[in-house]
Amino acid sequence: MKAWWQQLNIREQRLVATMGFAVLVFIIYSLIWQPLNDSLLQSQSKLKRQQSLLTWVQENTQHYQNAKKNNSGKKSSGSLSSIINRSANGHQITITRMQPQGDDLQVWIDSAPFTQLLFWLEHLANNEGLQVKSIDLSKGERAGEVKVRRLQLAKR
Repeated sequence: MKAWWQQLNIREQRLVATMGFAVLVFIIYSLIWQPLNDSLLQSQSKLKRQQSLLTWVQENTQHYQNAKKNNSGKKSSGSLSSIINRSANGHQITITRMQPQGDDLQVWIDSAPFTQLLFWLEHLANNEGLQVKSIDLSKGERAGEVKVRRLQLAKR
């Protein structure tokens, strides 16, 4: 290699040295600098997304807490059985039997659409101030319907 270098004239040696330097800079740029720069840009982009998500969560947490405070005061007045009867009629749910059990009330429903039952239970929890203590369901006679063997409800 040294013999080859020695037989080149000075102008060719400068040209080979310049090309070697250019190749070295290209290798450093493509193997080190560019991947680091890309990684930095991706990290900055991810940070911005995470910060916007954090802001969104903080804003919606505040809305949720305000809504929760407002809903917690919206407990319906009246007896437990009257609240359940009124809301069940409003959700087209037919109660077949109700039995008080201490402060709780047990409810039986022969057949009800599952989604309608869920909407009714959600209404009881969020709007009437009631909670489901336990529920025992079985498959209904038709598709999408359930039979409520026992539903125990109580005021919060």
